[in-house]
Amino acid sequence: MKRIALLASILMIVSCQKEEKGYSIIADAAGFEDGTEVYINAISQSNRPVVIDTAIIKQEKFQITLPFSESYDFNYLTFKNMGGNVLYLAENNPIKITIYKDSLRSSIIKGGAENELFFDYIKTLRAYGDEKMKLNTKYQIASKLNETEKTVKIVTEIEELNAREKEYRIGIAEKNVNSLVGIIALADLVNMKILTPKDAKEKYDLLNDTLKNTRIGKDLNARISSALAQSMQKRIDVGSEATDFSAPTPDGKTLSLKESMGKVTIIDFWASWCKPCRMENPNVVRVYNKYHDKGLNIIGVSLDKKQEAWVKAIADDNLSWNHVSNLQFWQEPIARAYGVRSIPATFILDEKGNVIAKNLRGPALENKISELLGEAL
Repeated sequence: MKRIALLASILMIVSCQKEEKGYSIIADAAGFEDGTEVYINAISQSNRPVVIDTAIIKQEKFQITLPFSESYDFNYLTFKNMGGNVLYLAENNPIKITIYKDSLRSSIIKGGAENELFFDYIKTLRAYGDEKMKLNTKYQIASKLNETEKTVKIVTEIEELNAREKEYRIGIAEKNVNSLVGIIALADLVNMKILTPKDAKEKYDLLNDTLKNTRIGKDLNARISSALAQSMQKRIDVGSEATDFSAPTPDGKTLSLKESMGKVTIIDFWASWCKPCRMENPNVVRVYNKYHDKGLNIIGVSLDKKQEAWVKAIADDNLSWNHVSNLQFWQEPIARAYGVRSIPATFILDEKGNVIAKNLRGPALENKISELLGEAL
């Protein structure tokens, strides 16, 4: 029995090792001198580069094995005493790279479905860009020669090319909702304002949770939320339909207003550094504990800047409901979307998501919740 147990343990260890074996890079480095140091860089959640390993070029080649990557993000190679970099996706598959010292941009990366899709995407966009440059050059020449018919024709060609490129970008985003390349394409569409904030939000919601929780996914969500806020032409007031939103929770997941709704829902804008908010929190806790079983839900939206302070305040004040924040202080996109200019601020919603009261505190808050849900059990 001991031998069987030992064998099972060994097999389990081997199995785990196989699941997280990492990936290798094999590179040809044309034009590089022997001894040139290569740095493998990752990008942290705070968007800062971090050197995770190094290699040495010998006879215009180098090879390195890297640990299993959990970041689902870009890595890139840099070289000692040299500018520029070589970008690739760390997807835990063997990667073959051909690097040209005199033209890093022309480097060839092969290995893994994500890398193949990403570099096909980049190659196609470059082709569109090159074609646009040619057409723009033709337009400038025709314009200087006063060739009106020709300029009109070229403008039409440019418009058709732009339409094809737009369709291509949207197609990549829609057909690759489980791929990092899909979220990159969606981010491009948002940055170029090809999609409306509302359309971008609808497409973002189709992404899986793994993608939403990547560095790129979180950044895209913040951009979409900010764009939605900027698109709001009026403050959300009593009688308005509450705008849906989603943002990171304290544990890094993504949560939406829609997912947090109850029979009655309070959107509570606050922050750990806000003394009036902290003074009001015991009253909100009491109301929540009294009426939660009758259908009261709360989603707290923090205007904090630091994760640690936010999480500590939630624990210290016993705020046991849902919480989200982009940690952007007064630039918090959800607060901007709701026209919040001071905190604490509250919006009370009915089960259909309509705002039925706002900015109630103390006894006024409890009286309103009692009116909506009746006496507590």
